[in-house]
Amino acid sequence: MADGTFQFGIEIELFLGSRKQKTPTFQSLAEEVSRKLRKAGISNHIQQSNDKSTGKYRKWSIVQEVSIAPSLTHYGIELVSPIYTLHPDGSGSNGGVSHWAAELAKLFSALHKHFLVSPSPKCATHIHVSGLPVPLSGGELAGLAKMALYFERAVDLLVPADRRGAKHWCQSSRASPTLLGLSLSECLAALDGAAVAVAPVVEAMNLVSPASPAGRSFRRTADFVHGKVYKWNFTGMLPGGSGTVEFRQPAGCVAAGDAAAWVRFTLAFVVGAMNQGPGLGREGVWAGAGESLDELWELLDIGRRGLGWARLEGVDQLFERAAVGEYGYAQ
Repeated sequence: MADGTFQFGIEIELFLGSRKQKTPTFQSLAEEVSRKLRKAGISNHIQQSNDKSTGKYRKWSIVQEVSIAPSLTHYGIELVSPIYTLHPDGSGSNGGVSHWAAELAKLFSALHKHFLVSPSPKCATHIHVSGLPVPLSGGELAGLAKMALYFERAVDLLVPADRRGAKHWCQSSRASPTLLGLSLSECLAALDGAAVAVAPVVEAMNLVSPASPAGRSFRRTADFVHGKVYKWNFTGMLPGGSGTVEFRQPAGCVAAGDAAAWVRFTLAFVVGAMNQGPGLGREGVWAGAGESLDELWELLDIGRRGLGWARLEGVDQLFERAAVGEYGYAQ
C-alpha cells in the first residue's frame, strides 16, 4: 500500500466576514459563500446537518464551525473538500496532484476577493487520508503511529505554539492511558505489539481517560476511544468509520499555498511512515531522537518518492519558517 493509490480530503476552518453584509446571519453568509464559489467554478452545497456519509463528499461542503464564537461581522465556517483520488504518476511540478491544488487556488482567490478572511488561533486545518482500494492494515497503521510519536517534536516546530499540545483539540497521543508515562522506546514497543490488527493501534493512540476534559464533558466513567482531541485521529479506521486517518495539528490556513503544502506534507508523511515505521525502534533504524527537521525531511522525501512526485512544493516553506524561528523556535 505504501506505493499505492490514496484518497484524501481537507477541512479548512476559517473566521469569515462579508464585505457586503454588515451584520450577516450565518445562513446569509453561507449562501453568499456558496454563490461566489459556484461563480468561481467550484461545486458546493451548504450542509445543514451533521451527515458525513460518503455521498456528501462529492462537492465542497459549507458547514458552520460552532467551536468558533461568532462576532458581529464574522462567523466560524468550515469548508470541507470533496474526496480526491491520488494516483502516483510522478507527473507535473505539483507531484501529479494539480487538479486539487488548482481548485484550492480558485477557492481562496474567491474568498479573498469577496470576503474578509481573518486569521484566528481558533481555526485549524485537518487532512484525511485513506488507502484505495484496500484500507491501511494494522501493521501500516502502527508504522504511521510510531513515526507520529517519533517525529512529534520536529513536527511541533512547524506549527504555532497553540497547535503543539492543546488538550481539547490536538494533544500528544502519549497522553493516551495506554502510552501515558512510557518512554518513547516503550511507546514504540507497545505499538509493535498492537500491530496485529487495526483496533489495538487505534486504542493505543486515541484512548481517552474519563478524568480528561473530554471524559468529563461526555460524563464517561471508563476509558474510551475519542480521536478528536489528538494530533492524529485514527478512529476512522474502526469498523463503521470513514476509513481515514486524520492529521489535526496544522493551524488554520488563509492562503491556498499553505493549505496545499499541508496536504502534501501529510500524504508524504503517511507514505514515508508506512514504509519506514515498521522498522522504527528495531535494527537500529532511525536511531535519532526524532527532533531534527533534517531527519523529518528525509522521511518526507521517502514518501515523495513513494508517491512518484517530483518535489514537495510548498513544504520547504513550512520548514523555512521553523528554521528562522517564526513559531518561537530556531534550529
